[in-house]
Amino acid sequence: MSIAKRLAEEFQEVRPLLDRLRSLANDHEFLGTFKNGLEFVEWFKSFVSPVLRINYNTGAYWIRSTDIRGIVLWTKQGAWNEWAANSVLARAVTEYRDYIEPEFIPLLSHQMADEARHFYIRTKILTLAGESLAGFKPIEKWVQLFEFPLKCAAERLERPYFQAKFSGAFQTVELTATVQHRGVVENAHLNKSLWQGPHAKVAEVLVNFSREIEDDESFHWSIAERAWAKYATTPEMRSEVLKCATPALELSTVAKIARIAAAEGVDVTL
Repeated sequence: MSIAKRLAEEFQEVRPLLDRLRSLANDHEFLGTFKNGLEFVEWFKSFVSPVLRINYNTGAYWIRSTDIRGIVLWTKQGAWNEWAANSVLARAVTEYRDYIEPEFIPLLSHQMADEARHFYIRTKILTLAGESLAGFKPIEKWVQLFEFPLKCAAERLERPYFQAKFSGAFQTVELTATVQHRGVVENAHLNKSLWQGPHAKVAEVLVNFSREIEDDESFHWSIAERAWAKYATTPEMRSEVLKCATPALELSTVAKIARIAAAEGVDVTL
């Protein structure tokens, strides 16, 4: 069985959890049981841990079996993702600046600098492999994913709702990326063929980059933790957060599986 199909089966098993999360977004009685925003954050991370495990596996399963062609396709989509993430952040802090809480502007600006550095490194990996982004067309699921955060947040152009909703969508994607890169780092040594032959240096740079980016994505997710801890203090706000975070969590997981399916050249139903 292909890796993408295996992951698609695992994803179907946790789909009821996402349905439950959507239901809880409308359950203000339940959302009122948390003492504060921080307790809500910790509950969310625990609740979605089975989905995060699949995101970990998208990195772990892939790196164990991929070859240089897979690395090139993975890196091309990854480079486009960094560009797209930076574009979303730039729009957020310019077009929607009036709705972003001032203390978060420097944090989002820091994240933009990270995304730019990530793009640069990914394109260098492509160069090392004798490739480039010329003619690359992104997978549609990733296009949809990066269109979603501002679309969801803009449904309520009020402060601090926009901030909490945007973080709910965009930074949840960063949470899934954190565990995916961890999966790559912790499992790359199991693919012996990557470390032999002319492309061993490409594998080395990729894994070192994944180790670095895991730390960056963890910081990016912490922006959501900070926003939720401060603003998700009422059932209404927690509901707004979940209405953006849940679709983002699902879209991000599906996009990662679609990325592997494209590299494998297989079709999967998601």
